[in-house]
Amino acid sequence: MKKVILFGLVLLVTSCAAYRSFNKTTTGSVRFPGGVKAKEQWDDAMIFKRASWYHGMTLYYDALVYRAEKDSPFSRWFSSSEQQYFQKCEHLLVTVNYSADATKISHVMFREQMRENGYDDIVVNSFAQSVRTHPTFQDWNLQNYKVLGYCKRQTAKVGGEGYLSVSFPSFTELILNF
Repeated sequence: MKKVILFGLVLLVTSCAAYRSFNKTTTGSVRFPGGVKAKEQWDDAMIFKRASWYHGMTLYYDALVYRAEKDSPFSRWFSSSEQQYFQKCEHLLVTVNYSADATKISHVMFREQMRENGYDDIVVNSFAQSVRTHPTFQDWNLQNYKVLGYCKRQTAKVGGEGYLSVSFPSFTELILNF
C-alpha cells in the first residue's frame, strides 16, 4: 500500500511539473522591409511585435502586432475611410493572427483580450490586402493568418499606456511594449 501511495505522489508531482513546462509563451519581432503604393516606394521597415503561445512544440496561437503611425509611409496603405481612424483612435493597431485550434486559443479570445486593453476591432481591408501581398508575408508563410485592425477608444481594464497585456488560460501573461 505504501508503494502505491508513494507512486501516486511521485506521479502527481511529476505531472504538475510537466504541466507547467508544457505551456510556454515567447516574444520577438518580425520586420517587413520597404513598401509600395502605386508609384510611391519607400525603404522604411514595418516592425511587428510577435507573441506566440505553445503547448510543448505545438503552436496554439501566434499574434504579430503593429502600431500604426500617421506619419509612417505604411499609413499610405490605409484607404481614405481607414485613415479616419487616426483621428478617431488614441492608438491604431494592426494584428496578423493565427489560431491552430479554436478550442484551445481562438481569435475571439484574442479579440476579448484586446477589448480588455481598451481596443475595439475595426475593418482595415485595404491595409490588410497590402500586408498580405508584401513579400515578407509570403516569406514567413503567413497565408493562414488573419489580418485584423484595432482602435483604442476607451480606458483599459488591463494593460496601460504603451503596452498590451495578454493572458490566456493556463499560460503566463505576456506584455507587449510599443
